[in-house]
Amino acid sequence: MVWLLLLLAPDFVDVAGDAGLRDVAGGRAVFVDLDGDGRLDVVLNREHFFLQRAGKFSKTEGLPYVPSLVLFADFDNDGDADCFAGEFCEPRNEKWRDHGRGNALFLSEDGRWREAGLRMPRTSLHAACTCDYDRDGNLDLFLGSGYVVYGLPGLECHPDRLYRGNGDGTFVDVTQAVGLATRPGAGDPFSSKPTYGVTHGDWDGDGRQDLWVCTYGRQWNHLWWNRGADPFVDVAPATGFDGDGDRTGTYPPWTKKMWKKRFGHEREDEKPFRSNGNTFDCAIADYDNDGDMDCILAEITHSWAGPSSDRTALLVNTGERFERRPFERTHGTDRWNQGDIHCGWIDFDNDGRLDALIASSDYPDLQELKLYRQMPDHSFEPPRTFGWEGAGQISVGDYDLDGDLDILVGRSLNRLPREKRQALGVSCALFRNDIGNRNHWLQVDCVGRTANRDGIGCRIRVTTADGVTQTREIRGGLGHAGHNGPYVAHFGLGRHTKADRVEVFWPDRAGETTVQRGVPADQRLRIAQ
Repeated sequence: MVWLLLLLAPDFVDVAGDAGLRDVAGGRAVFVDLDGDGRLDVVLNREHFFLQRAGKFSKTEGLPYVPSLVLFADFDNDGDADCFAGEFCEPRNEKWRDHGRGNALFLSEDGRWREAGLRMPRTSLHAACTCDYDRDGNLDLFLGSGYVVYGLPGLECHPDRLYRGNGDGTFVDVTQAVGLATRPGAGDPFSSKPTYGVTHGDWDGDGRQDLWVCTYGRQWNHLWWNRGADPFVDVAPATGFDGDGDRTGTYPPWTKKMWKKRFGHEREDEKPFRSNGNTFDCAIADYDNDGDMDCILAEITHSWAGPSSDRTALLVNTGERFERRPFERTHGTDRWNQGDIHCGWIDFDNDGRLDALIASSDYPDLQELKLYRQMPDHSFEPPRTFGWEGAGQISVGDYDLDGDLDILVGRSLNRLPREKRQALGVSCALFRNDIGNRNHWLQVDCVGRTANRDGIGCRIRVTTADGVTQTREIRGGLGHAGHNGPYVAHFGLGRHTKADRVEVFWPDRAGETTVQRGVPADQRLRIAQ
C-alpha cells in the first residue's frame, strides 16, 4: 500500500518561476556549486550565472563572452570551481574565418574569473569531459570534435584530443603519446569521426578511467580502454559499444521512393560504417547493483533511416560485452523522429534503484522529458512525462538539500514551427522532487589529497543490512555540449536508517581506499582523503 501511495503521489513540481529562473534562455542547463557554500547554483545557456540563497537564485558575474560549452571543475586544486570554455568553429569554412576565439580556461579567484592561456587548435568542438586518466592528482581534458565542414562529401573530421593537466591551469597534448590519435578519411575503424559526446568511466573495474566516445553520422562509437603505462585500445567492437548488430545500412522502400521523387534517383543503401547511431549522450552507472558500469546511449533516430539506425538503449555490462536493450517507444505514425540528445540516471524515490531519464527535443513529434522507473527485476515501467516539450540539457542534483534529487532541464526548440516556439518559450524548468525524501538517503562528497580535489573518478560503494551494495562513480562531464552535474554521489537507502559500510576507492596511483562503517542515513557525508 505504501508503494502504491508513493506511485500515485505528485512527484515533481516546476518551481523555476518562484526560484527566479523564469524567462531566462536555458537550452543548456547546469547545476554547479560556484561559490563552494554547499548549495547548488545554476548556469543557463553558458551565459547566465546564478547563485542560490535558500532556494532563490540571483544573477552573478559570468564569463566575459559566451562560449559554445562550459565545463566546471577544480583544475588547479585550490578548492573552487574553475571553468573550461569550449568553442565550436570551422576554420576551413569561409563563414567561420573570423569567428571563434578558441578554447579557454577561466580560473576562479575571489569570485571573479581570470583567463589562463590555453594552446589548443580551433575545431568543431561538441563535447568535453575531465578526469585524471594518469592518476597523478591533476585533472585532464578530453575533447570531442566533429566534421571539418559539416555537409561536405568525404566526411572529414577533426580528431578528438586528450590534454594532460599540470595542476596549474595549463595542459599538454598527449593524444599521440597515449595511442588516441586517429587518421584522416572515413570508413576505417580508426579514422576520425564526428564526436558529439564524450565521457569517462571505469569500464572494467581496474581503477583507471576509460574514455567513452559518442559518434554522430551513424558511425561507430569508441570505448578507449585505459591500460595505464600502455597505449589506450579501442574495445568498442569487442564489447558491442560501437553499435547494434544491424550493419546492413538498408533504407526502407518508402525512403527510396521519397528520395527519387525529390532528387530524381533512389538513395543508395549505406555501407556498414554508416549504419549505426547518431549518439549524443552516454550516462554511465551501475544500474543493476552488480558492481560494474552499465550505460544509456541517447540517440537521434529517424524512421526514414531504417532498422539499422540505432535506437536509444540501455547497455548492460556482462563483464566482457554489453547487452543492448532498446527503450520501448510508441509512435502515432510510421513517419517519426526520436530526438534523444540527453540522458541521465536518477533514483527519484530513493528506493535504491536508479531510474532512467531521457530528454528529447528538436523535432515536431512531441519530444518530451521522460522518466522510466526501475522495477525490482531491473525492468522499467512505461515512461512518465513531465509535460515539458522540447527537453534540452538536463542536470540532476539536490538543490534544496532535502535529501532527494531534483531536475534542472533546458528547452530546445529547433525545427518547431514559429507558433509552437512562441507558445513554449525559452525558459528552463526546475522540477523540485516532492517524493524522494520519504525514503532514507545518503550523499557522499569526496575531497581528494593525492587524488584530484573534486574526487572525479572516485568509485563509492554503499552496503546496507540487506546485503545490497550500490556503486557510484563521480563523473566529470558526460555526453553532449558540456552536460555536467554536481560532484556528489547520491544513494537511496529505502527503509534503511544507516549504511553498514561506505567505501571510497580513490583515483590515485596508490589506489588508496577509505572505509567507514555504521554511517547514519539522511546526511551529506564529506570524506576527505
